[in-house]
Amino acid sequence: MAVLLLNASMQPLNVISHRRLIVLLTKERVAFLDEAAEHAAAEALAGRRLPEGVVIVRLLRTIHVPRRLLRPNRRNLLLRDDHTCQYCGHVGSAAELTVDHVVPVSRGGAADRWENVVVACKRCNWRKASHLPQEVGLHLRREPRPLTQEYAHIIFLRYPELKAAYERLLSAA
Repeated sequence: MAVLLLNASMQPLNVISHRRLIVLLTKERVAFLDEAAEHAAAEALAGRRLPEGVVIVRLLRTIHVPRRLLRPNRRNLLLRDDHTCQYCGHVGSAAELTVDHVVPVSRGGAADRWENVVVACKRCNWRKASHLPQEVGLHLRREPRPLTQEYAHIIFLRYPELKAAYERLLSAA
């Protein structure tokens, strides 16, 4: 299980490994959010084991994190488009879906721009081929836009169990 690292202001920063958690604990840079979690983690580490379940820690000092620009790679496109074909609406696994260029690269479309790449099922991508969507009777379900939401949103899309734990933490506070 991964460890959710929060800023001192309780803003999610990143997901770190247990090894990085141990380094941050020994340098006294992070703290657990409650004494029960701290006791359970100390007990596990004393027995040379890793803590079980979801672990959430908070930095003791606030750090400024510049806005991160995400690349339009396959993984991020699948997250943005919610594993849904943007032409027919088919929801599938990553293996069933492809990345399609709305304006084909062979016709001057940008290969790596958020606004020109969408997730499509293999059938729609084959049907569209190197044509514009309108030429073959396809229509985009929604306009492709850059993934500009806060980085924490992306963390929680990748780690839904951490999102549930974080929401429980906020509701308890």
